[in-house]
Amino acid sequence: MIIDMHVHTRFSPCSVIRIKNLLARARETGIDGVCITDHDTIASKHEFEKLSDTYGICFIIGMEYTTTKGDFLVFGTLENIPRHMGINSLIQWAQKENAVVIPAHPFRKSRPVHLPILRSFNIIECLNGRNHDFENEACLQWIKEHGNGVKNIGGSDAHSLDEIGRIVTVFENNIYSVEALISELKYGKYAPMQRYD
Repeated sequence: MIIDMHVHTRFSPCSVIRIKNLLARARETGIDGVCITDHDTIASKHEFEKLSDTYGICFIIGMEYTTTKGDFLVFGTLENIPRHMGINSLIQWAQKENAVVIPAHPFRKSRPVHLPILRSFNIIECLNGRNHDFENEACLQWIKEHGNGVKNIGGSDAHSLDEIGRIVTVFENNIYSVEALISELKYGKYAPMQRYD
């Protein structure tokens, strides 16, 4: 199953993507699913619930959570996630709530993840569609040297329609819910893939 793990909608201040257009574009690209990871909000959830069945695309609502140590993709039951947590509190919350926290674009110059904490994670976003090649390569090199079995995902980090599906994660098993995504991220087989430039 091919999923773009990192997409922003108009509910993120930096994105122009409208949800109806996103679903149509996702279908055009041939991907199976999209993870909506708006900045610090799940405001798009109700719009997706109305539209997704029409397009045959699996959607999962996540979040890109902002901390002083970097940005983190979070997947789980997010309706009551506390705001403004530090990274240690976010990790503790995720453990308690059976959620998954993934460092987003950890080697990006403009929004890096604080490197000493990377070893606290079992999964890292190593391919990001808005990164420069050298930033993605730096992440892959870090995983090779320090990762010790760290799994990695990819996502487009789309802020416009043409970016959707450029970088994805290919899962061995099908995923149709956030619970299934969490299980696959923790225990399944998957790999990031760049589909086109």
